[in-house]
Amino acid sequence: MDCRYSRPESLAEAVAVLCEAQEATEGEAHLVAGGVALGILMNEKLLAPRWFVDVSRLAELKGIEASEDGGLRIGAGCRHREVERSPLVAERYAILAEMAAEIACGRIKNRGTIGGNICLADPQGDPPVAVIALRATLRALGPKGTRDIPATDFFKGLYETALGPDEILQEIRLPPPQANEGAAFGKFSARRAMDYSSTISVAVRLTRDPASEQILEIGLGLGGSGETPIWAKETEKAFIGRRPGDECFALMRETLFAEIEPLADDLYSQDYKRHVAAVIMKRTVEKAWQRSGGTA
Repeated sequence: MDCRYSRPESLAEAVAVLCEAQEATEGEAHLVAGGVALGILMNEKLLAPRWFVDVSRLAELKGIEASEDGGLRIGAGCRHREVERSPLVAERYAILAEMAAEIACGRIKNRGTIGGNICLADPQGDPPVAVIALRATLRALGPKGTRDIPATDFFKGLYETALGPDEILQEIRLPPPQANEGAAFGKFSARRAMDYSSTISVAVRLTRDPASEQILEIGLGLGGSGETPIWAKETEKAFIGRRPGDECFALMRETLFAEIEPLADDLYSQDYKRHVAAVIMKRTVEKAWQRSGGTA
């Protein structure tokens, strides 16, 4: 089967080419940013693209910048290594550097992009978990213009997102950090890359009420705990108005067990993965709480 390749010179041209490619191939056109996941899926015979649209060199998808409101803008085409080493990320959202440090190996960090990972919507992916917890907004560009999608609404199913077939993820927009805020990333992996399907990851962002020493707000994202990266919104409610402690974590565990449906594999059962998710969440919440200035 013939396969075409295009390398647009601008983001607007990329959208136009993508629209043309999707129509010509009946939906078998694919963007190339880092190409890490795309190469794997092709090797496994899960994808057979008929048209590649290469956006890897577009300057409009690059860069990490402070926004006017004190938040952060990260171009979807930024490499994981850039996120890990950015002084601006370390200053405002160190959780993202912490997350990027846990991604696979050096070769993948140097090639893979944060936007590509998010758009893959892999249940084990780390960036999706972080953007859910941080309440990021994902800005997409399509033939009808830009569209902002809350990260909590972005992941629709196994490898499915809210992006249209003619849309390109342009950037990740993060809200400004708040006073008395703490964030942390935690991950369990039995033997690193060898047991990728068994990884469990948790991202936490919370704000502490200094008067009552209770949690005012919290964002929780989980990976490896279902068919999609999970927004644990019911479990979030178990923390609001409470101080992290035995009673709070007991309620968290009970709520989390009811909320998530991990996929069993050759190594671990569904119940074991629930247990691991609860343990990693407890540790990560404790770390975020201490970073907010809360006492242990």
